[in-house]
Amino acid sequence: MIGAPTPLEGPRVTLDQASFRALASEVRIEVLKKLDERRMTVTDLAGALSLSKPTLLEHLEKLQQADLVKRLDEGRKWIYYELTGRGKKILHPERVTIVVSLCLSFLLAAAGAFALFSGFSTGLLTAPAPGSTGSVQSQSFSVGGPSLSSAILAGLGLVASALWFFGFALFFKVRGDERREKVFASLRDL
Repeated sequence: MIGAPTPLEGPRVTLDQASFRALASEVRIEVLKKLDERRMTVTDLAGALSLSKPTLLEHLEKLQQADLVKRLDEGRKWIYYELTGRGKKILHPERVTIVVSLCLSFLLAAAGAFALFSGFSTGLLTAPAPGSTGSVQSQSFSVGGPSLSSAILAGLGLVASALWFFGFALFFKVRGDERREKVFASLRDL
């Protein structure tokens, strides 16, 4: 597929002109980072960023126009602001890859544990019977002594795969944090 990211690049986020304008300000980037922690009111944000409310409202308006932040008026006294799905994807494009990797890791670990349990519980880790050659017909493999059943080997393989996917998820978590900082640093230079 042309233009698709390689597995180690992670997902790509496409920005339009409004998003670039919104992200061109260091203050708006800090607003996004604060809203990534939790939803906040204008007063909360103004205090956290040491800005006046009118200045902050201008920045929030530009972020809303770029569909990076949404205003939540729940009919109560306070009006909250929070990141939109698009805003979260800009801050954390690697999260989809991490979630998929962790889900696969969990499923493979569960399947591997089941295979290991079934292999050990049926007594398939046994010494070869007299006259037995450890052939494939008996569904076990000789490894210089006791034979290992195919269920145990499959279980070990699945557990190893689960560990690989878990490592893959950790790699994208660390790489995503580094990548996000580089993107924000390059936007500050604009």
